[in-house]
Amino acid sequence: MISFLVFVASIMVLVGLHEAGHFFMARVFGVYVKEFAIGFGPKLFAIQGKETRYSLRLIPFGGYVKMAGEDRLEDDESIPQGRTLYNKPPYARALISLAGPVTNLLLAFVVILLVIWSISFPILQVSGIIPDAPAAESLQFKDRILAVDGRRALTLNDITSSIQRSAGAPIAVDLLRDGTPLTVSIQPEYLAGEERFVVGAYFLDAAYTTQLDHVASTSLLGANGLRARDSISAINGQVLDSTLGSLLIALEEATEHSSFVISYVRDEVETTIELPVTEQIAVDFFTGVSFSHLGMAYRRAGLGEGIVLASGQFVGYIHALAEVIRSVFAGQVDAGEVFQGPVGVARILGESIRVSASFFFQLLAFLSLNFGLINLVPFPALDGSRVAFALYEWIRGKPIPPQREGIIHAIGFLILISLMVLITYRDIVRLFR
Repeated sequence: MISFLVFVASIMVLVGLHEAGHFFMARVFGVYVKEFAIGFGPKLFAIQGKETRYSLRLIPFGGYVKMAGEDRLEDDESIPQGRTLYNKPPYARALISLAGPVTNLLLAFVVILLVIWSISFPILQVSGIIPDAPAAESLQFKDRILAVDGRRALTLNDITSSIQRSAGAPIAVDLLRDGTPLTVSIQPEYLAGEERFVVGAYFLDAAYTTQLDHVASTSLLGANGLRARDSISAINGQVLDSTLGSLLIALEEATEHSSFVISYVRDEVETTIELPVTEQIAVDFFTGVSFSHLGMAYRRAGLGEGIVLASGQFVGYIHALAEVIRSVFAGQVDAGEVFQGPVGVARILGESIRVSASFFFQLLAFLSLNFGLINLVPFPALDGSRVAFALYEWIRGKPIPPQREGIIHAIGFLILISLMVLITYRDIVRLFR
């Protein structure tokens, strides 16, 4: 029931704002709007405005803005011809059609931005330093990184981007060391094999140690006798400096052998065990375990930082969607497993709100972006096709015959409904697997 209510509320927001975009732009160009409806099918209730009837309908899977003259065969003498849709110039009709998808894209960006402004970002800390690397001369374990080259470092990407922009020139790093503000200079070095600049340090949300905080009994370490509060002291005889970074380095070097030896301390007694090296030894080593850290500190994104981060995430969502579509067309992913209908979306939304409000709103933003981009596709019955028809009329100098355009949109609508039914059926089948 929660999933259903969350789904209905979410769809009403996405569809309502989409149609509001069409409605607002139609009013800007003086088009007479007969009805603003959320949902399809039987009317649940309606309010009659000065011109427009605002209605809520039974099936909450869409909505519409009914404009005078949208059907060019319609003949309503009570409405001035100058206020009908198809008596407006092609550019006006194109903008009216674009307004809905653009509103969804704008909603996605605003939701992402508000989520970013509402959450706190952990201040990244130095969790490990590679010996003899440039960072070894300037950074220390547990330093909190505030800014790099004058730019606040809210995310790991902020740090790595500043390092790459330096092109090897010295960079200023503002940090907190034991609560004291400090600025140090580091000159990145170029790794030809990886084609990037590095400083030779690990930056994580916290300064993690080699002491185990949690060990699942089914994990590789748990199955070999390790448990919480044990501290890993050496790998293959290489003594660690109690930092997770030193463990990562030693583990990477150990993969070059057929087996490796782990030394750990429990109650001041050191024990040694030998484990085989597998193809995924690094993954196996850290699966089911967590390590202790020295505490975390947080801060929020500023006005400009939030906009920059939201823009990056917005573009990232588009790239992710494009990659999914590419994978489907390349045959790498089953379309039926990727695309979700109303039932699948309801289930995902219901699960997301149980995780956290932040996760739910991020998902809502992604759905709004999907909704907007899909409607921009020039497929019959979608907004993109109406834009295409308007542009075609503008270039050709005369419109497509109304009967022909109506048939094209009707066929497209039937195809879309058929796809919706098919996807919904697959969603229901998936529930009972």
